[in-house]
Amino acid sequence: MNASFSSECTEGKTLPKPVFIDCEYVPYSTAASQTVLVIACLFGGVMLGCIGFVVYEREQPIVKRSQYQFLVTMLLGVSWAFTLIFGSLVVKSMRVYRVFLSSSMKRVVLSTGTMMKVLASFLVVDIVILLSWELVSPSHAILKAESVAEIGGLDVDRLRCASSSSVFVGLLLFWKAIMLLGGLYLSILIRKVSSDFQESVWIFTSACVVLFSSLLLLPMGYFVTLSASAFFLFFSFIVLSATMLVICLMLVPKMIRLRDLATSGYAQEPAEAARTARVAAAKAVERGKKDIVRVNVRMPALIRKASAKHTGHVQSARHSSITKQQPTFALARREKSTLSYRVFEDTSNGSKPTKTALVMHGILGKGGAIGGVVQWGTDGVWGDTGNKLNWRTFSQKLTKANPDWRFICLDLRGHGDSPSFSEPHNLEACADDIFKLAAHLKVEPTAVLGHSFGGKVALTYLQQCMKQDRAPPSQVWVLDSLPGTGATDYASRDLTNSIETILPVVKKIPLPIHSKVQLVKDLQAHGVALGEAQWLTTNLRLTSKSPELYEWKMDVDVIEQLFGSFLASDLWPVVENPPATEGKDVELHFVHASKNNMWTPDLLDRLDAQQENQVYHHLLEKSGHWVHIDNPVGLMKIIETYMLQ
Repeated sequence: MNASFSSECTEGKTLPKPVFIDCEYVPYSTAASQTVLVIACLFGGVMLGCIGFVVYEREQPIVKRSQYQFLVTMLLGVSWAFTLIFGSLVVKSMRVYRVFLSSSMKRVVLSTGTMMKVLASFLVVDIVILLSWELVSPSHAILKAESVAEIGGLDVDRLRCASSSSVFVGLLLFWKAIMLLGGLYLSILIRKVSSDFQESVWIFTSACVVLFSSLLLLPMGYFVTLSASAFFLFFSFIVLSATMLVICLMLVPKMIRLRDLATSGYAQEPAEAARTARVAAAKAVERGKKDIVRVNVRMPALIRKASAKHTGHVQSARHSSITKQQPTFALARREKSTLSYRVFEDTSNGSKPTKTALVMHGILGKGGAIGGVVQWGTDGVWGDTGNKLNWRTFSQKLTKANPDWRFICLDLRGHGDSPSFSEPHNLEACADDIFKLAAHLKVEPTAVLGHSFGGKVALTYLQQCMKQDRAPPSQVWVLDSLPGTGATDYASRDLTNSIETILPVVKKIPLPIHSKVQLVKDLQAHGVALGEAQWLTTNLRLTSKSPELYEWKMDVDVIEQLFGSFLASDLWPVVENPPATEGKDVELHFVHASKNNMWTPDLLDRLDAQQENQVYHHLLEKSGHWVHIDNPVGLMKIIETYMLQ
């Protein structure tokens, strides 16, 4: 009897039924493998589409401020390497931390190239571990006996790929844990920085996805008996799902914001937005022309003279001889008046100061304004309007500490006690006002300092000095003001409580104003929040007609035109072609507040590129836009170090 063709063994025993043991691997030809391949290809197409989206939208502020180069490396890392994606997150977060939250008072220069080198060093660690593993204990195919329950626990030889040492696996896992936890830690540190620059929420959520998948879901596959195909499908589904979820967390919020901006009409191309700003400024000027011929039914403000009172150490000296007039009267008095000003100098030692600094305020007043864009109450301080008194205390302290300097705080046209003068009302006109004031005072400013709107006036003043072949100041200080236009540097400004929103409401308020309480109610009726309405009451003054009636101490029409000029003017040519390039010893100093999120890494890199031409920037830590209020000690330290000494 041939046993190979019999169902019985010798001695009449029946042979067991055939037992099928799963293969260790899933062949490419199986349905499971091909299904996963199709899904992976679809996900790969989505990833490539996302990369294309990032590259295409790279000039949009929302994408650009998120450091789009690292968004691309993150997307590549999703499919290539764990270290690449989370290393990119670490680098992005590290850059945001260094630029916005560094405790150093020095300039922080972190170019994209530098951060790419840091990312490359992370990948080098991965490569070194892998190469060491391959050299010391390379993986190779081995046969490993494993018991199989289907055949009564007998051993079956299984083909495995393994290394003789698990040390290198531990090192790789440890390094990846450092990347993951390091990214989490940095994301917590930068969580209060604008979401335009950091993705703390998404970093944390992505890390949770990875931890949940690797520590909970994937291990479940080892605790449940699954066939090779089922095990492969389970693992593939978890990995691909986690991958797609991380991609969504990275980009979907940005896509939504871009869509919302496009819907609201604020997401314009830079050239188009610049044209829009210029048209708005032109319309504002045209409105101003109509206002000149409009009959003014209000009594003009009385001309007031402020006497100089010497109080010992610090003198609060001469105001100009005229308060702000309506445009109708400014034409007649322009040649006889100057900007209102106040001089602070210390003559207690018997000698007069030899150096003069002009100090210019921002447009309107307090808040988180950037060139007039107000975020009310963010600093917890209310009060000071946009005029020379904003900088009174600060200038007094600088004068006491540095008696060789005098500080002249002035009111720009249309603000405080200064006249409105005649049109045009733009940055060039403001610079011309300063030339006339300097001639009136017979001083040549050693330094010009401007905050916010005043910062752009300072840059324009320097520009006009060069164009008109005038002697420029030795130093120009731009305090938390960006050189570009509303469509570029200020594209991400919050319009909720901006000058663009507030001024139209202010113009609707009937004059005269009967009480501050009534003004607050009227403003609230037009949609202005209580805090903003209360702040605007600080811009009132009593009328000459009645001690019980109020009028605005600012010229709303002029300010509207000035703000239009502020947004439309691009002063980067002054920064990138500074006087130093023509052999003149002039320094430009930019102070950027750590909490002002409009100072992007790219913008700071652009400033640093001009350092050889004496263009510098200084980080003022723990400060919002109101640098002289939020951190006066830090600002004084910077100015004393780089200007006064």
